[in-house]
Amino acid sequence: MFQYSLRYTLDPRTNTPAKDAKLYAFVQQAHVDNVAFFINPEELNESHLDADQTQMWLDAIKPVSDHLATLGVSTSLNPWTTIMHSDRGHTVNPALGFSTLVDINGRQATEIACPGDPGWRAYLADRYAQYATLHPRELWLEDDFRHYNHTPLKLGCFCDRHMAIYQEKLGRKISRAAFVAAMLAPGAPTPERKVYLDTAREEMKATVRAIEARVHAVSPETNLAQMTSFPNWHALEGRDWSGHFAGLSGEGHPWVARPHLPAYNEIAPLKYSRVFEDYTRTTAAYLGDDAELLPELENYMYSPFVKSVAFTQFQIETAALVGARGILLNLFDMIGNGIDDDYHYAEMMAASKPFLDDITTHRLRMSTTRGIRVLVDQDSAYTLHTHAGKDPVELLPHETNWAALLGTMGFSTTITPVQLDTHFAGEQLAISGQLLRNFAPDTIRQLLTDNVTLLDGEAVQVLLDLGLGDLIHVDNAEWHAVRTGYQSYEAADGHTVEGVADPRVTMLQHTGDYLRLGYAPGSDVDVWSHAYSADGTQLGPVMAVINHRTIVMPMDEDPKYGWESQYVGFKQGLYQQMLDTITNVDYLVGMPNAKLIVTTQDGLMLWAANFTLDDYDRITWVPAHHLDATTAVVLSRDGDQSVTTRVPLKQEDGRVVIPVRLPHLQMVQIHFE
Repeated sequence: MFQYSLRYTLDPRTNTPAKDAKLYAFVQQAHVDNVAFFINPEELNESHLDADQTQMWLDAIKPVSDHLATLGVSTSLNPWTTIMHSDRGHTVNPALGFSTLVDINGRQATEIACPGDPGWRAYLADRYAQYATLHPRELWLEDDFRHYNHTPLKLGCFCDRHMAIYQEKLGRKISRAAFVAAMLAPGAPTPERKVYLDTAREEMKATVRAIEARVHAVSPETNLAQMTSFPNWHALEGRDWSGHFAGLSGEGHPWVARPHLPAYNEIAPLKYSRVFEDYTRTTAAYLGDDAELLPELENYMYSPFVKSVAFTQFQIETAALVGARGILLNLFDMIGNGIDDDYHYAEMMAASKPFLDDITTHRLRMSTTRGIRVLVDQDSAYTLHTHAGKDPVELLPHETNWAALLGTMGFSTTITPVQLDTHFAGEQLAISGQLLRNFAPDTIRQLLTDNVTLLDGEAVQVLLDLGLGDLIHVDNAEWHAVRTGYQSYEAADGHTVEGVADPRVTMLQHTGDYLRLGYAPGSDVDVWSHAYSADGTQLGPVMAVINHRTIVMPMDEDPKYGWESQYVGFKQGLYQQMLDTITNVDYLVGMPNAKLIVTTQDGLMLWAANFTLDDYDRITWVPAHHLDATTAVVLSRDGDQSVTTRVPLKQEDGRVVIPVRLPHLQMVQIHFE
């Protein structure tokens, strides 16, 4: 069964029986399985609460929770603060006995707690033990449990306590400004950076262990659960995913997490497809198939003026693409207005529930995905090199660009966390950013020699920095910044894509810098495209296949636009053709912005989702391996019905045609017979 968990604000001071009645009616009509009650949220937040203030919330929630139980609906608790999201004009009650965060610029918060303060840790464990007296199914830690994104401050913490810790680990005195400068310094990582990351990592694990011990002493049956934020930013605070969740969950409990669904407001679905890979699927990959994932859907600032009901429904249903067991639904405001029936969410949720229950029978497991592995590493902030050394964003890994690009282009991909002893052979790997700095030279040689790999410009630069340019036959290289009058466009000379000969793609706008590579004469390099200036002068190679196993796209990431210029049909066709010459991959044809995931855990299955506003009359799939099946069983949703349809398959020119519609903002699950 797919679990609906409704996040709900019950204001203890203004709640009424009428609001309770609307809640009870909604959970029954919408098939809600669980209500996660907010405590001290958003506009009602009064900073860090003491025991008496907390008890006021628990006393108000208890009778409503008891009545929900008679309806077969369980209760969870969602305290809205741990460290505190941001300063909002409050100050910490001195009686609570803890200090506040200081950021990299030396600014001190008024109510954002210092995450290394033992007094704060004891306070938080006390509050969570108090929450546990209601014996909730899940007891959540909010996503303010982090060292960054605490408006208006930047990265923390650099208070006097933390500076003393850093100095002790370094074995010398150092000022805050000097420490921060060294932590961000250009080039190779410094001891200061390692000290910061190690400290941030360990103090958060120590805190969740303290909370776990107190909570399970009061309510052994409660699952402690963590709301997460952006994985690349978690890398900047040294997040140890397995260590963190092992400490939080405790013995005999599952890892329970709320991955971020990156669309609080409605955005173009094709854009959502990209960030879904960067954040939601990447978090799911770090936590593994056995974690209980309930991604968060939030419609802020609420109502269909913020997000259409159709887009909300699409987000709920595509949560299944990360193997979610359910979803957290932040559909109504956090001020205490309660249920608004005019939003028509109950009808939508009821319509989706049978379909979600059916596809969850064969829950997606990312580890069984057949396709291109996009490699990521939680420890990359320890090893990457900064350039200017001025801003913490320079410590963010750029490792999911291939996932967003290839996933949007209809290739079956999976995101795979790696470790120092990682070994792959006979697979397809996509590597971007500076991930290769995490490996020894022999490991890098093995990865590039024994697998088909896709590399971006940053990955190529790492190879050159490590003296491994011979792996791709590069004997010289030079970066050319975007919009400097050098490169203007890329042309796929001698190739035809979408009926256009020698198609051109911009290198001028919405793209990163160009790494012009010089290949050794006579080397095994097949250049597929070249860079040109505005007057048509050929400048150097762009896309190339090296040694019949490595594809190079020598561009880096634009700080604002990322890889946006790559999202064009000409590039999709080039990637398809290039990969077809050296390996076998699964991908969709003629379906822009449709996502494909091929899994093998319960026999061969396809998951296809349409992240666009166009309808597709059929699904055309190029399988990585020959398909013996002649029919398929398709699970889809038609209105409020979960529909199972058996369809014949047609195979021609290496393509499998599945005669089933894939309407806009819908998803299907396909089994083969």
